[in-house]
Amino acid sequence: MRNSRWNYIAVGLFVMAMIGAGLAGLVVVGARTGSTDSYFVVLDNVADIKFGTQVRYEGYPVGQVENITPRERDGGMRFHVSVSVEQGWRIPSDSIARIGSTSFLAAKTIDIERGSSPEPLEPGTRIAGAAPIDVFSAMSEVAGEISDLSRNSVQPLLANIDGLVTGLGGTVERDVTRLLATLNELAGTLGGDAPRITASLMDFSARLNDSADTVATILSPENAAAIQRIVGNVDRTTDTFAALSISLQLTADRVDGIIDQVDSLVADNRIGVEKSLTDLRYTLRTVAQNVDTIVHNMEGTSRNMNEFSRLIRQNPGLLLGGTPRQEVSPENVRVRPRREAEAR
Repeated sequence: MRNSRWNYIAVGLFVMAMIGAGLAGLVVVGARTGSTDSYFVVLDNVADIKFGTQVRYEGYPVGQVENITPRERDGGMRFHVSVSVEQGWRIPSDSIARIGSTSFLAAKTIDIERGSSPEPLEPGTRIAGAAPIDVFSAMSEVAGEISDLSRNSVQPLLANIDGLVTGLGGTVERDVTRLLATLNELAGTLGGDAPRITASLMDFSARLNDSADTVATILSPENAAAIQRIVGNVDRTTDTFAALSISLQLTADRVDGIIDQVDSLVADNRIGVEKSLTDLRYTLRTVAQNVDTIVHNMEGTSRNMNEFSRLIRQNPGLLLGGTPRQEVSPENVRVRPRREAEAR
């Protein structure tokens, strides 16, 4: 009897504890269902997301998913996810929402990554969405890409390599046979020409030795010193030519200056030069017209001068008003005594 009473008491206490826990849960749920602000996120994939999925801001729970609406866009399907967030919660305008989970076994949530913008989002506006960063989604995407790569690239590549290897095997087999035959023929040819090739190599080696001796003689210390002197002279000649080129450049500049001055002089005295040329042209025309007379008079004058010079040579006294010298003839020549001649 006493044991049954204790059993009833234990069952009653358990029922009362469960009722209290239920009431506490209702209180907590009631406290969490206060005023909220609505936002929406557009995602490409909403795997494991449904009504009631938790929404976290930098890991802190701030709301839940209210509704998921699929919408067709650009030939594909996008999902319009409506979320409710605690009223007055400040979300920067450049924040990003993505699907994530804290561990492998944890439930999926929508995590909002805080942005750096000072401007908050207005309730009812869109939160920028991004691809999920959990390991399983990444592994699934990578597996899909590997499967596509294997189906569309690796398998055709292996087929092409198989065909290439098959064709290459036949080609190599044919080419190796021809190559071996060519090598045998070449070996036979070399075997017959080996003595002649060896003699040619020895002759070439001897000539090379002679050339080396000649080069050593050319590059003796005396010749090396002479070459150094030649190089020094060439350097000095180069310097001289460089200085000469500078002088020539200066001379050319001066000549250009003189030409410019002459051009300026001609340009400034163009009228006088044209007048001088006109006078010169008139003078030359006059001389050309009277040149025959001038030449005739000059010829007569030259003859008179020739006669005058002959007379002066015969009798210089004519310049002082003397008489002409008598002509010497055998009749008027008298032999003078020796003493008179010596006295004179």
